[in-house]
Amino acid sequence: MCRMLGVVSKDKISYTLLDSFKQLALTGRIKKNMTEGHQDGWGIAGYLGERAVHFGRSCKNVLEDIDSFVASSHKAIISNSKITVAHLRKASEGDLRIENTHPFISDDFVFCHNGTIYNSEKLILSNCNYEGTTDSERFLKFLLSKIANVSKKRYPEIIKSVIEEIKEKCKFTSLTFLLSDGENLIGYRNYCEDREYYTLYHSNQKGLSIICSEELPGFEWTLMENEELIIFDKNGESNEFREIFKRG
Repeated sequence: MCRMLGVVSKDKISYTLLDSFKQLALTGRIKKNMTEGHQDGWGIAGYLGERAVHFGRSCKNVLEDIDSFVASSHKAIISNSKITVAHLRKASEGDLRIENTHPFISDDFVFCHNGTIYNSEKLILSNCNYEGTTDSERFLKFLLSKIANVSKKRYPEIIKSVIEEIKEKCKFTSLTFLLSDGENLIGYRNYCEDREYYTLYHSNQKGLSIICSEELPGFEWTLMENEELIIFDKNGESNEFREIFKRG
């Protein structure tokens, strides 16, 4: 479980935006009867050219790791990455170690997930290497086994089929995720409980296209519906796409 941020920026991403997101480690919404905070690790990832990289990742509480967060934010800013993904973890599966800390990178895709897939061993692929032990990494690898090397125009169709397959195989709280291939930022919301926690909002203004778990100050936000997919390409507002899966 977590708070997630994805940004498509025409210019350099601002530290103010990343710092505002960081505050959700303390103030972010939680599920009922949970302890406050999303303080089980943090990460920032993006692109150097076409290569996906971690600008910084730690299994420490970001509020106690400020110097590292600031340094990682600076790396993201000077990288000129058009797409940046950040994550604040509240662990539900997998212990607190770097291999279990989002965002995950695989084959130059960047991914993070909010939710728990209880029997994710049903998604494990043969001849596939896993760095950690989380359901989220298994989700990513399973998704990439279907989506890698397909036309980007087919992303909605393939993602829909993956979600339907997971629904048939697994029990879960939420399949809400962010995914980037370096050319596109994809956000998908899907929950079967706690609709007030498993949220995704999007905003498209000030030269930024943003998808975030919560509404950050200074922007106008639209709440995504359950089972809604949105894709921004690296040019941001000029190519916005939405598909409500339950209507398709």
